[in-house]
Amino acid sequence: TPPRHFYEGEPSMAVLACRLLADLGPTVRESGLTKTDLSMPWTRIVNGAAQCEAGRRDGSVTPCIDVDVELPVNLVHSVLGAMTTFPSDNDDRTYEAISNALVRRTVFVTGAVEMRGCPQADRGEAVFIGRSNVGKSSLVNMVTNRKSLAYTSKRPGKTQQFNFFAVNDKPEREREIRYGDEIPGTMDSDSFYMVDLPGFGFAKVPQAQRQAWSDFFEEYLEKRKTLRVLFHLVDARHGPIDEDARIMRQVGQSLPRRAKYVVVLTKADKNVKGTGTGKNAG
Repeated sequence: TPPRHFYEGEPSMAVLACRLLADLGPTVRESGLTKTDLSMPWTRIVNGAAQCEAGRRDGSVTPCIDVDVELPVNLVHSVLGAMTTFPSDNDDRTYEAISNALVRRTVFVTGAVEMRGCPQADRGEAVFIGRSNVGKSSLVNMVTNRKSLAYTSKRPGKTQQFNFFAVNDKPEREREIRYGDEIPGTMDSDSFYMVDLPGFGFAKVPQAQRQAWSDFFEEYLEKRKTLRVLFHLVDARHGPIDEDARIMRQVGQSLPRRAKYVVVLTKADKNVKGTGTGKNAG
């Protein structure tokens, strides 16, 4: 029977196919074709890549030895590389499939208030920062496809420490953390830490504590060698405020070139009073 998707059976040729798609994407965009015209089966391809990746992790799937191609740490990344060059589908099912494939297990590891409280720097780290109540914890929950991984609250400043979540750690990691048991096994090759930082600016905490957060943040940026990307969340209804500008300056001064800086606009679906825009507009 013919294969049902790119990744059925062997990953190497599928990765090459996704690279060809990525090369084709810009031409498709220039042609004016829409997502409806294309009807690309991204969800099926993502699920196929995830299934093949699971086989690669347990040893039941091996790359073709006759194909010289470097495989990504997770095969789903090759699909994402192709997707970003095509017109966006904005399909919730596809995004959910991506989330489930890339974030399979998540566990809270520790909350740190200074550098020595951080976990061992043995994997990459993705950091989320922004002013209080900008939606950091909600975004962390959405990205991990969990409802309450990071605590969300209407009261600004609920996050009071640098919260480290281990993604794709060894299956029994939570038991190891909770009970102190030594569990055999290793983390997956695509394991990383997701770090939820305190909301700066409007947090109802003493000035001394806000300054301590700022000092810790600066030291973290400069010394944490495993930091890979920093996501700065900005409320789309108001744009960057003074606190956002301060964060940007601090990032510009302290973030090493090896790490990426990404601005994420949040709450763009909320109605801005007096503008007649948003989901409540007539």
